[in-house]
Amino acid sequence: MRLSEKIMDLRKKSGWSQEELADRLGISRQSVSKWETGESIPDIDKIIRMSELWNVSTDYLLKEEEVLEESGIPESAEKQNSETYQEDSQDFEQHTYEEQKSSKRRRKVSREEVTDFLTLSREAAPRIATGVLLCILSPVCLLVMGVLSEKSRLFGDVALIPENVAGAVGLVVLLVLVAIAVAVLITTGMRLSKYEYMEKEWLELPEDVIRMVADEKENFAVTFRYSITIGVVLCIVGVIPLVALSIFTQEDLFMVIGVCVLLVFVAVGVFLMIHAGMIHASYDKLLQTGDYTPGKKKAEKLSGAYWSIVVAIYLGYSFLTGNWGISWVIFPVAGVLFGAISAVLGAIFR
Repeated sequence: MRLSEKIMDLRKKSGWSQEELADRLGISRQSVSKWETGESIPDIDKIIRMSELWNVSTDYLLKEEEVLEESGIPESAEKQNSETYQEDSQDFEQHTYEEQKSSKRRRKVSREEVTDFLTLSREAAPRIATGVLLCILSPVCLLVMGVLSEKSRLFGDVALIPENVAGAVGLVVLLVLVAIAVAVLITTGMRLSKYEYMEKEWLELPEDVIRMVADEKENFAVTFRYSITIGVVLCIVGVIPLVALSIFTQEDLFMVIGVCVLLVFVAVGVFLMIHAGMIHASYDKLLQTGDYTPGKKKAEKLSGAYWSIVVAIYLGYSFLTGNWGISWVIFPVAGVLFGAISAVLGAIFR
């Protein structure tokens, strides 16, 4: 029997629908349907989970030559001498031993831990998003003060604010906003640190908790999609005022206004994406899906260092060159590169 046929047969003998099996595994019904039709094959962690649900070995599920007893689901599949594996299971063969060892080290997570983690994640999401928003908006005052300290024909060739005062005020506001942002990010990160293991270890949740988390994730899906879409649109639309002003005037004041408007749009867009992304990620961590499957958790350890380097480059370049109106480009570029890097790391650590 093929792997797809075994999954279907075991499911039916258990009296479960595709939806019931999906709930127990924390996945969608469509994924189960694709497994049973042979359109796709489950990840190794799902193979291990199904072997636990049905009390069969992973070898039984992966080896093509083993068959089910007619009387029902066997406690363990009988070993046979044939060495032929079905083609779909070849990708798992070299990992089976390590994955079975890892399954013994699954960390059990209680309903109380899950509830507390989700509550903390919902509270942390707007705080971390606000911290990033403040970092993006921090140079706005400095840019405005810089223009007001220069002579302009719009003001009768008179500087409205002395240059030293403008520079001092702008720099103080920038440092204060960055300091507040850093304080918010550090304190929020410390509150979440006790659940750091959810990003690194394999988790075992009660089946009713898995269904609860899967339902919450499904209910949040619409909000997540709208937040990400609106956030991306704001980052793109924010460029329009700057381009329009550059066409009709070359006055520094109007150009700075365009840059400030751009920063505001980008800040709000990034806020929406981080806020929704963190909540969505909390569900993925618990269900071990998306970027938090067991294989990808190894690559995830490198993402923190990556974004720390990106922020350091952003602040270093901005302070050294003073091009705060341009340096924000570092973040979208880093985001695109991170997608490519994540794909490579995912393939390496799979």
